[in-house]
Amino acid sequence: MSDPSYEGISDEDYGRLTRRNRRIRGIAWIVVAALIVGGGGSTILLALFG
Repeated sequence: MSDPSYEGISDEDYGRLTRRNRRIRGIAWIVVAALIVGGGGSTILLALFG
């Protein structure tokens, strides 16, 4: 049984979709890491100087 959302998608389109999803996932991880580092850095500065 095939997934109806993928019917009619060529291999080229599927490859493009895969690359797009990988890029979005990578950007999301970078944003998460930046928020953790930024939040952690401000917490440390607040503890030192606050």
